[in-house]
Amino acid sequence: MREQTVQSSDGIELKYATTDLKQGKPWIALIMPFGLKLHMAKYFFDFFEPHYNIVVWESRSILEASDRKVVENEFAIENHLMDMRAVLDTCPAKKFIMIGYCSGAGLALAAANRYPQLIEDLILVHGEYTILGDSSCTTQFASEIDSLLSLAGKDEEHLGLVFDKIKNDRFEENSNRPDGIDLPFTELAFLRRYAANYLAYKNTDFEHLARYVTHKTLLMSGNKDVQANVTSTEKIGELMANSEIHVDPNADHYGLLREDSKSMVTIWNYLYEQRPACA
Repeated sequence: MREQTVQSSDGIELKYATTDLKQGKPWIALIMPFGLKLHMAKYFFDFFEPHYNIVVWESRSILEASDRKVVENEFAIENHLMDMRAVLDTCPAKKFIMIGYCSGAGLALAAANRYPQLIEDLILVHGEYTILGDSSCTTQFASEIDSLLSLAGKDEEHLGLVFDKIKNDRFEENSNRPDGIDLPFTELAFLRRYAANYLAYKNTDFEHLARYVTHKTLLMSGNKDVQANVTSTEKIGELMANSEIHVDPNADHYGLLREDSKSMVTIWNYLYEQRPACA
């Protein structure tokens, strides 16, 4: 991974990484969940790099090494889209295979509406679509996270209470999560910005966005995912005119962050079906 930086349209430094350029190979733009470091994409890079160019970036501000307050509209979905465009403009490609993972899947839906010309194929992996008004689309774990982050986003007093609670109870029942996944909860400043970002994200109507996506799309989910369930993926897929759904009965939420992942094999096989000459 070659790590670099680029300035956002509003002056925020964005960290991103690419593979070494391979002429003639297609480009994958991986949209990671909010609040993950670039190195979390290592196994994804290792798996796809021999046959694809890849670009990935960290979401704005959340893990910034400062204690500053959140600027108004800092985490608006449009700013995340403009960040994506700033990163993709550094790449010598006109179209990308866009893979959105978790909250990155929601951003990918927004990107398919805002910048449809940039997307060649669309893959949404264990998408977090925050369909909170439908209990069948929300897991217990996701509901607990929603309650905590909504409370943390109210004011500094509630932020401190939530931070202290998380320090004392770090969701031990989900200890199988990859190292680094909980980083936004480890510092008060990180949590402040993570909560503000979450509040902006969950106010986006992803069902509405899904109705206007025309790209051929693969949606992936797993029966062992305690964060984003199969029902929410099926609901989004039903709204998309040109989609198919793959459900792995044994997949949890974190396949794209693990070595020897069946989730990455599923993506590989799907892309091979689209363009076997590229494999």
